Amino acid sequence: MIIDLHTHPFGNPDFNPSDAIQSRRDVVTLRRRRPDVFRSRYVNVQDLTDLLVADMQAGRIDKAFIQPGFAEDPVLVATAVKKHPQHLIGLFNVGHEHARHPAESEILQKIDWTKTGEQIEHYVKDLGLVGCGEVLPTRFTSESAPERIAKELRPLMEILARYRVPVMFLTGWTQFSTPLYHGMPLFADVLAEWFPEVPIIITKMGRGYSFIFEMALAVAYKHPNVYFDIVQAPPEHIERGVRELGADRIMFGTDWSPTWRAEAGDIYKKNLQKVEVLEISEEAKDWIRWRTAAKLFRLEVAEGRKEDLEPM
Repeated sequence: MIIDLHTHPFGNPDFNPSDAIQSRRDVVTLRRRRPDVFRSRYVNVQDLTDLLVADMQAGRIDKAFIQPGFAEDPVLVATAVKKHPQHLIGLFNVGHEHARHPAESEILQKIDWTKTGEQIEHYVKDLGLVGCGEVLPTRFTSESAPERIAKELRPLMEILARYRVPVMFLTGWTQFSTPLYHGMPLFADVLAEWFPEVPIIITKMGRGYSFIFEMALAVAYKHPNVYFDIVQAPPEHIERGVRELGADRIMFGTDWSPTWRAEAGDIYKKNLQKVEVLEISEEAKDWIRWRTAAKLFRLEVAEGRKEDLEPM
C-alpha cells in the first residue's frame, strides 16, 4: 500500500514548459524568469486527475489526497473524487473566490471568516472532504512575527477545531510571492498549543534547508498533533525525523502538479526511490508509505487491520 498525501492535480491541460523547467530551481524562479510560461499554467484550469491516476497506476500508488492549487473551487475536488473514488481523497482550500492571480506580487486577500465557516461545514459534511490543504499565510496575513501570524490564522483554526480535521502549512519557499518568513513554521508552535485537537501537517520539512527543518522538527517534537510530509525533503532530514518523532508522524507525498511533474520526469519513481534508500527499518518505511496517513485520516484500507495501525 502506498498513499500520496500531497497532490495538486488541476491546471491547464495544454501547459507545456518546454525547456523552461530543467531543475528544481527552474520551478522556483519560473514566475520571475519566465512569466509567460508561469501564467500559462493558470489559464484554462481543468481537472487533471485522469493524468494523475494514470501516473499513480504506473507507479503502483494506491491512493492520493488531492487538493486545489491556488484558486480552484473545492467543488472541483469533490467532483474529481466521485470520478475516481477508489483512488482519490479530497481536501479543501480557503479563500478561492477572491484569490488573486498567483503571478502577482501581492496576493493578500480579505477573508470573511463567518462565510468561510459555513463553506467549510459544507465541504466536510456535504462534500466529504477530509481536511484543509496547504495554507499560504501570505494570502491571509502581512505579519511576520510568529505570534502575530498565528493570531491572524486563529479564526481558521477555530473553524477546523469544530470538525477536528487536519490542516497543512507549507515550509520554505514557494513558486508564488510568499516571503520566506511565512515558510518558517514557528507560528505553528503557537497554533498547535492553542488547538491540540487539530492535526497540523507541516509540509516539505523545510524543503532541504536545515535551518527551516530544525524549526519544523522543534515544533513537531514539542507537539504530538504535528506531522510531516516528505515532499522535497532530503533523506537525512527524513531519517532524523523518524529517530526523533517516530515514523508514525511522517507521510509520503510528491506535490504532484504540472510544474513538479515536468521537473521530475517520472515523479513517482523519483519519490519512491527516496524512501527506498532511507536507512530505517522496513516497518518505518511502511508507516511513511501509507500507515501514518491511514491512521491520521481514519482510512479504511483492505491491507490494514486496526491492530496494524498502532504507533511504533
